[in-house]
Amino acid sequence: MPSQPMMTRLKAKTRQIHARMEAHPFVAALVEHRLPLESYVRQLRALAILHASLERELARARETHVAAIWDEDLRKLDLLLADVAHFDTAGIHDSQPAVEAALALAERIRLQGLEQPIALIGTLYVLEGSTLGNALHGRDVAATFGLDDEGGGCRYYASYPGNVRSHWVGFSERVNRVLAESPDQDLILEAASDIFTGLEALFDALYPIDAVEKVHHITRINPEAGNHPMPQDEAEIAAALRASERTWVAFAYFEARYGARGRRFSDSDACWLAALVDLEPEAMQQQVDWLGSVLAHRGMPQIMLERTLHCLHEELVAARPLRAETFGSLKDAAARLCAARTAAIAAPQQAAMASEFERRARKLLAGGSQDLVPRLARFHDTAELLISAVADERNGIQGAVAALRDWLTDPEHHRQDWTEVVDKLIADARQVTG
Repeated sequence: MPSQPMMTRLKAKTRQIHARMEAHPFVAALVEHRLPLESYVRQLRALAILHASLERELARARETHVAAIWDEDLRKLDLLLADVAHFDTAGIHDSQPAVEAALALAERIRLQGLEQPIALIGTLYVLEGSTLGNALHGRDVAATFGLDDEGGGCRYYASYPGNVRSHWVGFSERVNRVLAESPDQDLILEAASDIFTGLEALFDALYPIDAVEKVHHITRINPEAGNHPMPQDEAEIAAALRASERTWVAFAYFEARYGARGRRFSDSDACWLAALVDLEPEAMQQQVDWLGSVLAHRGMPQIMLERTLHCLHEELVAARPLRAETFGSLKDAAARLCAARTAAIAAPQQAAMASEFERRARKLLAGGSQDLVPRLARFHDTAELLISAVADERNGIQGAVAALRDWLTDPEHHRQDWTEVVDKLIADARQVTG
């Protein structure tokens, strides 16, 4: 086993590339308070892509060394998202080369989590180590862009206000202790070096600004969305986000189960759907059918997609009335989903079953099942989702019911009598579909 502590080896392995990064033109321009706002905001967006990938892989890694080193307090994604949101009204487009560099790094991190989870520690070392430099440059960011150095637009650079050093010392001690006898130290060293190399390529794309085509990339909406199309018109983007908001509000289940991450995917899905309107109708319907199946398998019955398409059509027509005919394909897609659902279970039957379910659920609530309230107070909406899931199952999406029922009847949150009410509705709906 190496005689040197792991943190000493990591520092030695990355010393040269770390020095190059400290001397990078991006950093020099920041220190001299002449960095363009576009470069800074694009850096925040790119780092959000990286941290979304890294934090997801670290949180689900079962490798013992990773579990012993990773701590929820090390998360930075929420800070980055808050900083990105601070500049939403600045109208800053994305740089395609910068996004591609960030996505390449995110894919590398994903593969680490899949094939060699312990290598994630090398990546974490690099990104956590950046908090030391950030603490020095936070004031440069604030001075350059007129920000509070611990407030809006600068939260990531002030990750650990007042105690950066103590956090780093604690992290270093944990790495040295956990990895002291690890046979995979060299693998971790190579991962740290590789991520530094990828970051250098990213910073090359961030500054100086190249005269490349400016785009709106979907990772601006959701850093985990990957690389799918979205509208390039600001008004259409805003319309898609309003449609997503309307669906989100319409189904309380959405937030209860999927939280802030689910909201980001709702937004990026709405933007993707808005970008499909220029396809041929058959090609667009294939894409909608694919998305509906994927979402239903993940616990989101197709009635939610149907509602999104309906709202998206209304919002886009209101934003760009001259393209109303083009947006008509969204309304048609929503109508086809509705027709498939009502063909499986007629609308009057759906309404009757929903009313009966709501009556039974409220009877439980009146009888003292207060544990229903936090997640499922809107019983009629819950009935709609269950009935839609049964219809989806009848229309060929196997597993649609289980994906929803398992969460709705989680014994950690709900009593057995609630499960019986849910299962009664499922049984009744299945009987109707034959």
